[in-house]
Amino acid sequence: MDQTIDHSNLNKKITEGQQIIDDLTIDKHVTEEEFQNFMHRVTEVEKIVKKLASPNPEEQKHGQILADEILEKRSEKNICDDTELKIKMNRTVINKCSINENSTEEQMSKEAFMRSVEKDAKERTENRKIRNERAETLKTIGNGAFKEKNYEKAVTYYSKALEQRKDSTVLWNNRALSYIQLGLFEKALADCEWALKVNNTNLKALLNSAKCYKQLGDEIKYKEYIQLAKERNPHFNKFINEFEESMDMRVNYQA
Repeated sequence: MDQTIDHSNLNKKITEGQQIIDDLTIDKHVTEEEFQNFMHRVTEVEKIVKKLASPNPEEQKHGQILADEILEKRSEKNICDDTELKIKMNRTVINKCSINENSTEEQMSKEAFMRSVEKDAKERTENRKIRNERAETLKTIGNGAFKEKNYEKAVTYYSKALEQRKDSTVLWNNRALSYIQLGLFEKALADCEWALKVNNTNLKALLNSAKCYKQLGDEIKYKEYIQLAKERNPHFNKFINEFEESMDMRVNYQA
């Protein structure tokens, strides 16, 4: 059997199939049954177009057969004047004004829309890259301040970095650590919560939360976050146990 596919004819059928989809406009007064028939028809045509566009020759041939059938059915239509077209499908009557100029304008409108979307996506990607670079620079300054134990300055620069990007668990955790060093445990907890919104398994945010609750004297919440840390990071249980022991020893020493 000849497996050669006439690509010119194939492309023509794909275009015709897509045009059928474009031409399907449901009348707002149809019944629920007619609407369901209409949606079934749209689904059928979409499947045929996918088969025609498939790289598999067998799928293409099957698509051509189905396309020929549906294009024959499509010939059952009444032309009203030169602009209005009524397509009859089962019990559904679909009305559409068919003007070449309108089709061309619609196609140009679609192309312009796609160009606009692509341009917008490219601009967003570029802007994100610039913001991330700024955030990295500000984070570096904040890290330097933290090492120098200038925690107020560290908070300032971590905050500036977070204005550029809010999806970094590192920035939220770093500012939380700065707040902990300043004894601002409530603010540190808020930053840990944000870090967990970005990644709810983040071990540092879970343990910093536990540390804050321990310092605030909330033993129940402290134990809760220790347990969450173990459940969400089972491969770090040994480290978490050591952290828990050090926290208990620190509290006993301070007492």
